[in-house]
Amino acid sequence: MANNNNNTFEQVYNVQEDESISSRVALVICILVQRGIVVAGFSITKELLTIHYTGYNKNKPVWDLDFFEHIISQEPLFGVREMIKGVFICSDKNLIVPDTLYDEREAKNWLKHIHFVEAKDTIDTFTLEEDKAKYLHAVPVKITELLKINFKKAPILPLSIYHFKGARQQSLYLQCCITNEQVCATLHNYSQLLWHKVFDYTCAEDIAFEIKHLCMENNISPSKISMMCNAISAAEHDILNDLSQYFPGIKSGNGRTMSAQWDAPMALAHQLLECVS
Repeated sequence: MANNNNNTFEQVYNVQEDESISSRVALVICILVQRGIVVAGFSITKELLTIHYTGYNKNKPVWDLDFFEHIISQEPLFGVREMIKGVFICSDKNLIVPDTLYDEREAKNWLKHIHFVEAKDTIDTFTLEEDKAKYLHAVPVKITELLKINFKKAPILPLSIYHFKGARQQSLYLQCCITNEQVCATLHNYSQLLWHKVFDYTCAEDIAFEIKHLCMENNISPSKISMMCNAISAAEHDILNDLSQYFPGIKSGNGRTMSAQWDAPMALAHQLLECVS
């Protein structure tokens, strides 16, 4: 189900058309991206029951506080805050530093040299145990404060965190998460982290160009890459279809073939829940 008005775009997925479905929700995760928010509800046995997505158009600035405040205050799945198990946020201002080189002060300075980090941005650091590295990202302080006020007990993590967890038994596998405006992409070769980036796109060709440029820089044949893509809503399904022209073997993040519009968002929701379970 989708709704449009002059300022916002809404999509809802329910595992079944049942008015009582919300009463079965016991676990909730939330995703914040530029100009958008996703809320997914699961049963106590981790069955995905519902996904709510709301975004707004580009006539308003990114990270518009009023929008996020309104959604958080009105979202029915946020009624019981103890059910919220994790909040994930996508920031293109990020940096990965190997543990052997990590120094907190210097790492934050490096981040500020690479990206335009505003004085009031919050810089958070996360440990990537399997990659033996630290992940830094910067988020507008107004968003950080909003999340800490409303989700006191839920961990607040980078959206890409699921890229750095799980089995490492595959060569050259590229994990992507496509949002309404950006792509979060990570390339591993078995246990070796080769590349990570969050970048803007307007069409599938932009994504294909970025990936093929990466391959050229690293002397990698694009045909050797296994590509797994998730998305935050059904609105990105056309992008995924177009991308499959460049990468015919593309699958969702759980390794399955994508056929329905909600396959990629459902895979993302499950993988994020596993990060906080």
